[in-house]
Amino acid sequence: MGMIVKRNLMPVFCRLFIVSLAACTVAACSDFFEESIADGELELLSPGREAETNVYLINFMWEPLDHALQYRLQLASPSFDSVALFHADTTLDKTLFSISLQPGEYQWRVKALNGSSSTVYTTRSFIIHEAALSTQTVLQVAPPNNFITDQDEVEVSWQGIFSAKNYRLQVDTAGFADEADLLFERVVDGEAFTFEIPDEQRYQWRVRAENDTAQSRWSTVRNFLYDETPPSAPALTAPANGTQVNRPVTLRWSGSEDVAAYQLYVYKSDSTLFNDQFPLRLENPSHVFDAGARGERILWRVRAMDRAGNESGYSTWRSFIIRN
Repeated sequence: MGMIVKRNLMPVFCRLFIVSLAACTVAACSDFFEESIADGELELLSPGREAETNVYLINFMWEPLDHALQYRLQLASPSFDSVALFHADTTLDKTLFSISLQPGEYQWRVKALNGSSSTVYTTRSFIIHEAALSTQTVLQVAPPNNFITDQDEVEVSWQGIFSAKNYRLQVDTAGFADEADLLFERVVDGEAFTFEIPDEQRYQWRVRAENDTAQSRWSTVRNFLYDETPPSAPALTAPANGTQVNRPVTLRWSGSEDVAAYQLYVYKSDSTLFNDQFPLRLENPSHVFDAGARGERILWRVRAMDRAGNESGYSTWRSFIIRN
């Protein structure tokens, strides 16, 4: 009887194993293959259908599409059937694109993309009418708001605006609270200026367009921070120097709020890097190390980097020995 039970159980076990394996394979395939968006359709939000405006700064917006990874936007005048100028052909990760344009007729279109499919373009037309410079706003380009740099100069730039002769650039450290006492002001002929940063601190900048008879509104205020002071070197906390440890071992060191990342260096006993994984960039002040042979001595150290790119000095050296 015992032998009969064994013979009957084996086919059942095999069938269960095959079913389980098939289920796992299907799950893995569903994670690997992405959804097609070929039948999807984008909903354009702004500018509206056949819109007419006297604002030169245009914000193109559309609804996100499920399973889309990127969007391709094209902008032409007066239309895609009769292109005089192509103003934009760009691929975006977000559902917003801004540009300053001259008065005229335009068409724009957007399609969604992922790794294996795309939608068709959705197209709209709009018209920009000429208006007074005083009703317009300059669009800043770079650097982005809250930019941080360790360099002692920064290039600020903006998009040109119709009917402007030049641009007035202002830089301050007090948020333009007193326009009679600004840190810096300059009339610029072009659409960019390299500002030499005097001291380590936070700055604000804005720009407006001007001609012989009028001036535009000020742009938004953007901030940038000049920081060339490196962070302090991390202090290693675990494991204790020279101790014997079991694998895996968690390497720990002190963290700091002004640190953006850490570089972990792990070495063999001959002071060569343990492998090509190191130095390893980490955002958190710890790492699980699971390598090395029994009895092998491992050395390690860490340094920190702040958001401006300044690097600290190295921590002290520590070592540990793999017990098993």
